[in-house]
Amino acid sequence: MKATIVALTAVLAAPVAFGQQAAPLPPLVSTTGSAQIRVVPDLADLFFEVEVRNVDLTVARKEQAARAAKVLAVLRAAGIAEADLQSSQVQITSNYTDRHAQSATLNYYQVSQSIYCTLHDLRKVPDVTAAAVAAGADNVNPMTLRTSELRKYRDQAREKAIQAAKEKAAALAAALGAKLGRPYSIVENPSEYEAGRAGQNNSSTNNSGTFIEDPTGDEPMPTFAPGTVDINATIRVSFILLE
Repeated sequence: MKATIVALTAVLAAPVAFGQQAAPLPPLVSTTGSAQIRVVPDLADLFFEVEVRNVDLTVARKEQAARAAKVLAVLRAAGIAEADLQSSQVQITSNYTDRHAQSATLNYYQVSQSIYCTLHDLRKVPDVTAAAVAAGADNVNPMTLRTSELRKYRDQAREKAIQAAKEKAAALAAALGAKLGRPYSIVENPSEYEAGRAGQNNSSTNNSGTFIEDPTGDEPMPTFAPGTVDINATIRVSFILLE
């Protein structure tokens, strides 16, 4: 009996709920504010590849493993901590003359692996890169630069973006003879950060630094100039308009 009463109550209440309409929005003014902060980076992520090709898979795997071990050894010798070292899974691919032909023959096996490291001293970038290549790294991929204080600078950029949106909204309201009321909604637009490792989503643009030649030495030596990284923020705010 109790179950029947509960069911009838729900049925009787349903038409009332379905008949309700959303309350109308108040008069609003919506604006977007953007801000950018330039910061000198203090971290560099370096990316190397160790690749070996050989018709004998066993030989290729052994040679690749030996060279990768040497690259990791020189990176550790440069003072890079284990927490700042990472290597990918070894990739093995086969190369044939023509896979679709019945007479296809194997050209070679390709065994490759990526090695990543993070430098906390950007002055070491040229020497560490050269050491890795001398130890057996075949490819040096473009590095990325970032700041260890991303949260602090992103908060600063966000505050500046909110202030810009508020000032713009106030100017629009004044032009219409109205006043700005309290905020009604705030939305932060996602943005990309320049220097996270692959797959990371932060908030800035890319800056990979520059290599320049030192004119003061007897022999030209690479000198690293990190430049700056840009940390961006974009905020969309709606304010209530007052008469």
